[in-house]
Amino acid sequence: MKFYDLHVHSKYSIGSNTIAEIAEMAEKLGLSVVAITDNFESLEKVKEIKAAIAQVKSSVELIQGVYITAATPQEMHQKIDKVRNLVPLVIVAGGDYQINRAACEDSRVDILAHPELQSFSNGLDEPCLQAAAANNVAIEINFHELLLSYKRSRAAILKKMMTNVDLCQKFKVPFVVCSGAHNIYEMRDGRELVSIATILGADLPKAFDSVTTIPERLIELNKKKLEGQIAAQGVEKIG
Repeated sequence: MKFYDLHVHSKYSIGSNTIAEIAEMAEKLGLSVVAITDNFESLEKVKEIKAAIAQVKSSVELIQGVYITAATPQEMHQKIDKVRNLVPLVIVAGGDYQINRAACEDSRVDILAHPELQSFSNGLDEPCLQAAAANNVAIEINFHELLLSYKRSRAAILKKMMTNVDLCQKFKVPFVVCSGAHNIYEMRDGRELVSIATILGADLPKAFDSVTTIPERLIELNKKKLEGQIAAQGVEKIG
């Protein structure tokens, strides 16, 4: 079974460790695939990170992703326009309802991260979830958010995450559990990530799917798109 962690930051943005150090820790944790998802700053930085990933030799497959922060939906769309054809993974930082809604409505978005972050609510409603299901946008359960929370705030975050897991299962929206790590000590092995999903109310098979089959399908589909094997959504080239 291949375990995925699709949200880890390196020293190229808000993380503390090199990509090589992340790969080494991922090997120790038994992860198969890790996405280096640094904050989008410029196309030059995206290319620099791509080159750095290529230099790392590891038994863990390293995927390049982009973590997009935006103040408005328009800014979000503009940033996606720049990077979508360059990387196999696009994550949008959620929390603001307008950003959450816009991300769910954009099929170019792979993952909406922590939609409940710094929000009084869970960050998602029925229109968001229906759009996410239609556009195959996965909702993230972010372990880093839980790790850095305390007492009363942790209880509130857990409640909001539980609501989102329940809604994802109800509306058949894919969800993924990621470490969201800013350093290697915040990374977790695949079964720990599965356990987080079950604590939040996910059925055991869906909890495993959140760190195995769902990330795998997402990444493999995007690889085919980048390689030109899929000309349009759902249309695969033969031969």
